[in-house]
Amino acid sequence: MSRLLVSICLVLGLFLPVASSAQSPAAANKRLFDRTVEELNFRTMETVYDKSFTRRKFPVSLRTAKARKEFNDFDGRADLQKLFQNYNGVSERYKNRFGQGRTDLAQFEKQLRSILVDKNFEFFIRVLPRDERVSLIRGLERYIQQSAAQFNASEDAAPEELAADGAAVPPADVDAPLTSAPPEESASLAAAATTPTAPLRSSNTAVQHDWIDYLTLLLASASTLLLLFVVTSVLPELRNRLDTVTDELDRQQGATVARRQANALPEDRYDDEDEN
Repeated sequence: MSRLLVSICLVLGLFLPVASSAQSPAAANKRLFDRTVEELNFRTMETVYDKSFTRRKFPVSLRTAKARKEFNDFDGRADLQKLFQNYNGVSERYKNRFGQGRTDLAQFEKQLRSILVDKNFEFFIRVLPRDERVSLIRGLERYIQQSAAQFNASEDAAPEELAADGAAVPPADVDAPLTSAPPEESASLAAAATTPTAPLRSSNTAVQHDWIDYLTLLLASASTLLLLFVVTSVLPELRNRLDTVTDELDRQQGATVARRQANALPEDRYDDEDEN
């Protein structure tokens, strides 16, 4: 009996590593996608939280949606806590964008990058200045590239097969609007999710303009109009005044010279009188 148990243990010891190594690459890629989404969500929430509070830091242990759901250290700001809870529920659904239809490397990267132009993502990071939003997106893009380097592409179809099967590829989830939302989602977040907004692009595309850009444009236009006013109105009037003052000074100098000539003594005529 003991020999039989030892034999069973040996067989299991031999086959368990084989079974674990024989796990499908698709399942491993799906887990990689989910882990990447969790990390993208964590870094996004960490950046917004640290910007919202100067003396608080987002805990590094909150790398899962479940842990972030139980987090409530918002210094009494119920609106900010509601925003984080809503986005935590919405961002968890990003995981559903991969695993159905095509599961190749191109689709893996496409669905991860679609998070960076998602309306809910843009609404959540709107509190950040433009430079910090661009910096955050660039950091998330670098992490997506690192995750793509770990992707197992051994089962990916050949390029010619993808081209032949292009008509059967289902549309990306990012192209369709979100059809469900958590019950606690606020009205403002729901309105932002259904209202088209100018998406934040990656580092190689133009970013949207904020109020600082428009204020700069307004000040530049006002400066240009003021310069035109000075050139066309103030300077000619100033020139006319200077000409008038110059003419007045010339007249005064001419009158002074005439008076001096009138008051001058007559010339001597003694030589003429002696000759007579």
